[in-house]
Amino acid sequence: MSAGGSADGAAAGAVSSTHLLILGIVGGLLCIYLSGFLGDVIGPVIAGIGAVLAIVWGADAIRRVASYGLGTGVPSIGYMSLSVGVISALAGLSLATILKIGLLGPIAGFVIAVIIGAIIAIVATKIVGMKIPIMLQCTIEIAGAATLSILGFAVAIAGSYDMMAIYEHVVATGFIAVLFIMCTMAIQHPFNACLGPNEDQVRTLKCAASTAFLSMTITGLMSVTTGGLGWFVVFIVGLIGWVVSFRAFVLASCNDAASTKWAGLWPKVDQ
Repeated sequence: MSAGGSADGAAAGAVSSTHLLILGIVGGLLCIYLSGFLGDVIGPVIAGIGAVLAIVWGADAIRRVASYGLGTGVPSIGYMSLSVGVISALAGLSLATILKIGLLGPIAGFVIAVIIGAIIAIVATKIVGMKIPIMLQCTIEIAGAATLSILGFAVAIAGSYDMMAIYEHVVATGFIAVLFIMCTMAIQHPFNACLGPNEDQVRTLKCAASTAFLSMTITGLMSVTTGGLGWFVVFIVGLIGWVVSFRAFVLASCNDAASTKWAGLWPKVDQ
């Protein structure tokens, strides 16, 4: 039983999880690949958008699997999956470098994430004994979304999905640690923020869009070190996206609330 009723009822939503999966995988990978052909200004923005799509997909997967409990496992599966994402992204890019097939990198990273995610889910269900029917599917999805979000923002910073560029601008600078924490929070926070008896998928996804665009804004600031105008465009697009999506989230929260009223500040002296 979840905090929002039955697990199945809480997981059901107005937006198809299949559509979000397709949007996250196809949209995420397509944006990452297209970024390499669109120059130093537009390319990073497109890569950032790919990360945003992956984050929204991942947040929905978190919502579905965490609906089988009280939400206490959200941070655990979030950080675990982003660890898989960092490892898979770097492993995929490294494999592409070794094989001298640059285009293989992002897809290889995603496939590695799917494999590791599946292994973790099998261990959790068969050995640990977690009785969550959709554990396998959702763990794979979250690991895949984590990898694409890390890759998308890394490419936005480095301007390329070449391993040496990623190493120079993302790994060696320590930004990879920031991406790890930032993407984890962006994916896991929405369901935690909206958790409760009246949790609604659309409102949760609006929150996910706001955390994704806020992460894109921060990514723009981190990409200043690479030079050019790309960082500024990423920052502005992320900022505009955050303002629009966060406003939509706040309005949805107010509309779904029983009532909203300013209660004032606490008194200066004890009553």
